[in-house]
Amino acid sequence: MNNLRTDHSDRSDSLDAIRGLAISLVIARHYFGFKQGMLGVDLFFVLSGFLIGGILLDSRNQPGYFTSFYGRRAFRILPLYWLALVIATPKHWQYYLFFAQAIPWLQFGFPTDEPLLVTWTLAAEEQFYLVLPVLIWCLPQRWLVRVLWTGVLLAPVWRWWAHAYLPTLCWEWLLPGRLDELFGGALLACFVRGYCRSVAAWIALACIPPLCDLGYAVAFTPFCFLSVAAATCAAIVWASTKVARPVLLRPLIWPGRRCYALYLFHWPFYVDTGLGQIPSGLASIAVVCAFAELSWRLIEAPLIAYAKRRFPRAGAEDVSSAFPVANPVGRP
Repeated sequence: MNNLRTDHSDRSDSLDAIRGLAISLVIARHYFGFKQGMLGVDLFFVLSGFLIGGILLDSRNQPGYFTSFYGRRAFRILPLYWLALVIATPKHWQYYLFFAQAIPWLQFGFPTDEPLLVTWTLAAEEQFYLVLPVLIWCLPQRWLVRVLWTGVLLAPVWRWWAHAYLPTLCWEWLLPGRLDELFGGALLACFVRGYCRSVAAWIALACIPPLCDLGYAVAFTPFCFLSVAAATCAAIVWASTKVARPVLLRPLIWPGRRCYALYLFHWPFYVDTGLGQIPSGLASIAVVCAFAELSWRLIEAPLIAYAKRRFPRAGAEDVSSAFPVANPVGRP
């Protein structure tokens, strides 16, 4: 993807534009009731799996594999996240502090009226960060691919079971229900690095979860099509790596590079006069965009630069994770 590089050697205009598209969809969903905006969350997860998987695969044999990865992630994610907890202190904040908000949510239900409800995606991402680095470091190539495909194929089964036996929406915001997106993105990273022995076999496997979700919808109830969304988003991410003229995507690059602050704070900053109130939504967009720019210049960019110096990664490209990451987005 060298043809996609900007003046910043560790950034890709095309992938930043995908982030920008994802956060734009999320904000459109929350501010203006755009139903298809839910796809932004799925896009973030697939892109995060692709980028984080690629970083880990490229550095798996390098010294400081774990310290470099977790050090950079900590400086990227924690400062702004903890600032959000201070600004919009949620109930059970002590669980949020360590990305364990699922514990009270399982007991009391998903908090649709809470300003930081969108942090469910960050909690799922952090759990993903605990699992994927270990898998990539421990497993040989063949077994790594098999484990990733197992997660992708079992994700629909988990969602069906959770929908039937766990509290409402657990299938959506707990990590196992998102493995076809996160592990699917990691498999895409494996694919572009030549881990695929049979393209036909991988295509066939990729078709199984969407077909299962569609079959379940016909036989039982059409409550979820996340596997279809995961396949669609994987195609979008793959296509973004082939864009020869990323300048055409420039309007999306700015929000893509500031998507972490936009994602974390767009809901708390929303002037709650009701979804669909365009003046209210536009005013909130202006406020949150101004905050995101200040956050990027004063907090995020300096900390990212420091983390790169403090935790150098030998011989591997550095591309930030999808969720601002971050990375975005809750559905109220």
